[in-house]
Amino acid sequence: MRTRRYAASVALVCAAAISACTAGRGLPTLDEATSRLVADADLLLDSSGLRRSAPQRIDDGACVPGEVRGSLRAESERVDASSGLREKLQAMGYDEIADDLDLRDGRQDVTVLRDPRTLLTFELTVARGTGVRLVGTTTCYAAS
Repeated sequence: MRTRRYAASVALVCAAAISACTAGRGLPTLDEATSRLVADADLLLDSSGLRRSAPQRIDDGACVPGEVRGSLRAESERVDASSGLREKLQAMGYDEIADDLDLRDGRQDVTVLRDPRTLLTFELTVARGTGVRLVGTTTCYAAS
C-alpha cells in the first residue's frame, strides 16, 4: 500500500519536472523577448502620450545571480495617459496577475499583467498627482 502511494507521488513529481522542462523550451531568447516587449509597448503606447525609454538588460534582485532580464519604462506626468492601457493589454493577451487590492497602496493604483505565452510582464502604476509609469520586463535568462 505504501509503495503505491510513494510510486504515485514519484510519478507526479517526475511528470511536473518534465512538464516544466518542456514548457521552458517554448520561450523565446532574451533578444526575441526584448523585441516583443518593445513591439507590445509601442502598440500599447501608440496614442497614450507616454514616453518610452530604450530597452535595457538589467541584473537585479528579481533574477538569480548570473541571469538578466530585459526591461523598459514609459512615463507621463498626465494621469489621464493611463486611460485604457489595462484593457489594451488584456486585449493583447495579457492576464491580470495582481492589482491594487493585492498590493494595498493608498497613494498609487497598481496593476500587473503578464502574457502567459511569452512571460512578458507589464506593471502599470498611476500615482495620484504625479502621473503614470509603465514598466515592462521579460522573464530571467542566463547572461551571455
